[in-house]
Amino acid sequence: MKNKINLPKYWKFFTLGFFMLSWIVLVFFMDYPEWILLIELGVYLIVNALIFYKYTLGIIGNYWYTIRHFEKAYKYFDKAVKKGTHHVKALYLYALRLLQDGNGAEALKYFELAEKYNCSVLMDKYIILSKSSCYWVMGEIDKAIETLTGLLKKYDYISTDAYTTLGYLYFLKDDLESAEEYTKKALDDNFEHAPAWDNLGQIRYKQGNFSEAKGHFQKALSIKDLPDSLYFLGLIYEKEGNKEEAKSCYEKALNCNISALNTVTREEISDRIRGLV
Repeated sequence: MKNKINLPKYWKFFTLGFFMLSWIVLVFFMDYPEWILLIELGVYLIVNALIFYKYTLGIIGNYWYTIRHFEKAYKYFDKAVKKGTHHVKALYLYALRLLQDGNGAEALKYFELAEKYNCSVLMDKYIILSKSSCYWVMGEIDKAIETLTGLLKKYDYISTDAYTTLGYLYFLKDDLESAEEYTKKALDDNFEHAPAWDNLGQIRYKQGNFSEAKGHFQKALSIKDLPDSLYFLGLIYEKEGNKEEAKSCYEKALNCNISALNTVTREEISDRIRGLV
């Protein structure tokens, strides 16, 4: 990232310098009223919006995303991406939706494009984490692990989500020792991180320790409703012969947002409910 040119940063400095110079010339020397600068600002921003139209679309999309008008935001992200925008967050969020929908290869293309233009350390961590998830969705678990371990080497600190994801990737490889190690690192970083508790629950479930698994899933669900935790907790209730509680868990799971990054699918949950009848 050191060799990249941070164009948005330069634009901000140029804009600030331009208006300082405008104030000196128009107000100080030519004695125009200060409100004239507002007109100049409006014209300047309109001209910039037209010149940098592709980037402007990303800015507008990011505005709608920030105030949680997600569908409107993605309409602008879609336009921006099709026009060939360099707006990093627009590319990132556009790719993230593709990833959640299970389009790992397509998402990877846009994450790599965002990585090419990105100059932010924080965004670099997000992008690399998301790239590893793309490989996971594509079934390339070793490549996903390699990507995240590379992130660990690159930075002294990554994030709770990155530790949790790495733990789950090792879980998929049946390396339960490494899975638990990174999951506990996530919990050391944030004890109230629901996905990490879900990780730990799935590890115990695979080990056949259903009592501990149940406690971990319940801890995860005390923080946030997770479809995976609800599903596995339902399986445990079934083993206990408590079909009513199992069905309740499955029905709650169906009401959650379920993406390609979840352990279970809507079809699997629906099959469990049908099996209880």
